Amino acid sequence: MKSVGTSLRFGASLFAMATVAALMPTSAQAQVASPAVAAPESTAEHEQDTTEEAAANSEIVVTGSSIRGVAPVGSNLIQVGPQEIAETGGQTISQVLQTVPALTSMGTSGQGQIQGSYYQPQIHQLGSSASTTTLILIDGHRTSSGGTNHTNTDPGILPINMLERVEVLAEGASSTYGSDAVAGVVNFITRKRFDGIQLAGQAAFKDGAFGYNASVLIGKTWDDGSIIAAYSRSDLEALANTARPFTDPYHIDEGGTNFRNFNCDTATLQPNGAGNIFLNATSGQQVANSAVNSPCSAWEYGSLVPHEVRNNAMVKGIQEIGNLTVTAEMVYGVRRSDANTSRGTLTTTVFGTGAQANPFYITPAGYTGTATRQTVRWKADELLGRGAKTLSGSDSFYGDIELRYRIGDRFNLSFLALAGRDESYDRTTGTINGAVANLALNGTVYANGSLTTASLPGTNIFVTQLPLTAANALDVWNPAATNRTSAAVRTALLDNKNDLRQIHGLRQLRLVADGNLFSLPGGDVGVAIGGELLRFTLDQFKFGGNGAGPASTQSTTFQLEVVRSVKSVFGEINIPIVGPEMGVPLVDSFKVNLSGRIDNYSDFGTTSNPKAAFSWDVVPGLRFRGNVSTSFVAPPLSIIGDANGVYVNSRYETFTNNIEVPVSIYPTLPQMGIAGCTATSKTCNISSLQGLRVNTGDHDAGPQKGKGWAIGFDLAPRSMPGFKLQATLWNAKVTGAVTGPQIGFVVNTPSLAYLLNFYPGGATPAQIEQATRYIPPATPLPSVTSYILQVINSNYLNLNVQGIDANVNYDVVTNGAGTFSIGNSITYFTRFKQSYGADGVEYSVLNSTGANGVFPSVQLQGRANLGWEYEGFSSNLFMNYTGKYRNFGGSSVLPTGKDSAGNPVSGGDLVKSNFVFDLNMRYEFKSGFMADKEITLNIRNLFDKEPPFYNNASGYDGYVANPLGRVISIGLQAKF
Repeated sequence: MKSVGTSLRFGASLFAMATVAALMPTSAQAQVASPAVAAPESTAEHEQDTTEEAAANSEIVVTGSSIRGVAPVGSNLIQVGPQEIAETGGQTISQVLQTVPALTSMGTSGQGQIQGSYYQPQIHQLGSSASTTTLILIDGHRTSSGGTNHTNTDPGILPINMLERVEVLAEGASSTYGSDAVAGVVNFITRKRFDGIQLAGQAAFKDGAFGYNASVLIGKTWDDGSIIAAYSRSDLEALANTARPFTDPYHIDEGGTNFRNFNCDTATLQPNGAGNIFLNATSGQQVANSAVNSPCSAWEYGSLVPHEVRNNAMVKGIQEIGNLTVTAEMVYGVRRSDANTSRGTLTTTVFGTGAQANPFYITPAGYTGTATRQTVRWKADELLGRGAKTLSGSDSFYGDIELRYRIGDRFNLSFLALAGRDESYDRTTGTINGAVANLALNGTVYANGSLTTASLPGTNIFVTQLPLTAANALDVWNPAATNRTSAAVRTALLDNKNDLRQIHGLRQLRLVADGNLFSLPGGDVGVAIGGELLRFTLDQFKFGGNGAGPASTQSTTFQLEVVRSVKSVFGEINIPIVGPEMGVPLVDSFKVNLSGRIDNYSDFGTTSNPKAAFSWDVVPGLRFRGNVSTSFVAPPLSIIGDANGVYVNSRYETFTNNIEVPVSIYPTLPQMGIAGCTATSKTCNISSLQGLRVNTGDHDAGPQKGKGWAIGFDLAPRSMPGFKLQATLWNAKVTGAVTGPQIGFVVNTPSLAYLLNFYPGGATPAQIEQATRYIPPATPLPSVTSYILQVINSNYLNLNVQGIDANVNYDVVTNGAGTFSIGNSITYFTRFKQSYGADGVEYSVLNSTGANGVFPSVQLQGRANLGWEYEGFSSNLFMNYTGKYRNFGGSSVLPTGKDSAGNPVSGGDLVKSNFVFDLNMRYEFKSGFMADKEITLNIRNLFDKEPPFYNNASGYDGYVANPLGRVISIGLQAKF
């Protein structure tokens, strides 16, 4: 069993733990959320009032504390309240979250998945390719994860009209919540009470697409209870690539690269597979085989953002029965997403003579040599027409019941039972089957036309289609209008299916006691203690062709179930050392909070994580605060796999890479026959070698560990009503984040050298079998396997990150002219370093993207606002901005400078800073027929600014910017 040590030591072994027996916190419960900055009135008085209110009202939720009526001590709590949510003009929860600088998703489209992180927001850009560091809660509790890539949570299952506010706790919080809360927690808090009927609708217009949102909210409140039901539907049209010409992959004119290719329809032809490429069979035009000359792409057949439809419903009921309060809720969310895509491309060897001759073979006009074969590069869109799509979706449900019982005036006992389920899928339709296309071009399933390699690796099965005739062959030489491919072959080309489905399940039982233990001169000592049982399940299903023919007859099915159970105890103690009544100079209030949690996992063992925090109010309106903690992320179920680490995306495939490999770490390189590679070489380039890349999981993966601290202040002086200033310096270190290390990190890290093995003379069948056992192939084996790279998703990545979160806001109330407001919120990274393995050299990726294989590390993100409110009218202008940064990725035009370990340290393309303005206007009618009705106008990207150029195929960085342009939304809300 693996264990996460508790490196932090609190005095007397967590004074609170000794006093109240393993005091450790659970999900947030019952409290008016503390504002992001200290309130202008006396902080101590404000919190006392809040405590009394929360003790009397069990519905109120707090993020970051288990003790009802106690705001999280020493914490940086960022809120997006009802007004801020309305001002985003968002039609989905993803669009609402675009406005928070502390979240990675700021600046993205808010439509479709957030790059590699599903629909889950990430705090402070901390994460890796296979694990998150942000915990998503709804009303203080977990819900089922989803997705088909890795295990993540989609808060978009909530009806947007049920969302009351979002709270972001940007600090380690495993002492309260357990796994995932290394960077912090994003808590989506829903409405509790509503009377009447509220109808709302919104239409959104952008150049090339339309979207709408419609919702209904119904509620009834009585003396000792309430019931509320909500439904929302959003339908956002897809945006075609062609609607934004700047995304064409030809970027030479912008100073970038030509990302087009030679896969055209009709096919381009390369006689004997060498030399110049003829652009078609008849024109005689030929060009050098260089990327700069590539004339074609499938860009015009794809979608920039998908068509996305959501139907969400939620019902919540609350009933007080004496000292008992019963809360029950159910949520059901359905998401359907589709995007246009290309029919597909292929690069294949075809023969003009011999047993494998294709009857449609044409030697290109103008070719004067002798060739009996040629390499054809072809795309199928013109021959088969449009119709290929990528489809994804999910059906998500959770239901829970919570019983809260007040024991006298000082204690509460609560019990939560929850069950959740998510079924997510990804599939493609209408794309060509590569094996069928190869069979119709050269009679084998292989692009190289090999008749001596088994069609199914590891077997003696050979699948061929010979002789090729006009009835069974594929014509790639003639355009669609005169193409000679038979109807039967065209139909067979689309006998292709790729379907991936994952079913996530969650069961939770939680029992918590909290209240005031006793009183000190500074106030009541609050405590919480509890236990929790969690059960996670993941069922994985994958269906697809096996590369040996039509999917209907030659296919593979994968099915796997993974189960994890967790037992936890937790607790918290809140100690008011000094209160305002004590009259201590320069200490209006001083509180200490100690918390901790022990989790026992069925798959990797036990982890314990403590946290200590303080809040010091110097005078009313000035607070200093801080905290220190450990935290963890359990390895995602999606990569645990079976006993051999095989999971749904495990595969092996042919692999080549243009990379320099150090001879000191791999001394057999001089024996590989690489030109110029000798025993005295420092590095050797392996681009001439063919290898295998084997992707799999790690059944023995352990937890990702985090250490963090934060210190900051809140200023809201009484002498300046309406002024609030908050700043937090935070630090997070992550060890062993789960990722599949890229070859560049493997070859430069001695402790990872075991993942790459070279075989002089080629790997033997036994060596290949040993490396690929139990793992399905994605491509045929190369003719000679010179090396095998094991891409094992496990605990390799280490991060060392520091930054500042700050916001300032000033509201000025005038006599007769309304209220004016001005503010700004930023996240600024001061350090962003990473390393791989136990001995990897730490290097900085601060203010760059592309080098780390994880989320971007753009140094500055911010959102400024200028507003005016008068009677029923309000207007707010926002400026969203990201600073300039470097492209350290492989697509950079300017080369990156490397250190001795091969890590990028300089150079790379400069990506310009980005400034996008949003405008929101609202008017609420106070009387007459339109009373209680509100109209809104929201314009995102007011000046229709294109995203800064980033040298990749789409021309922009999807983690930092989006291609939507100006989006105008008009909304109406009415209450009856």
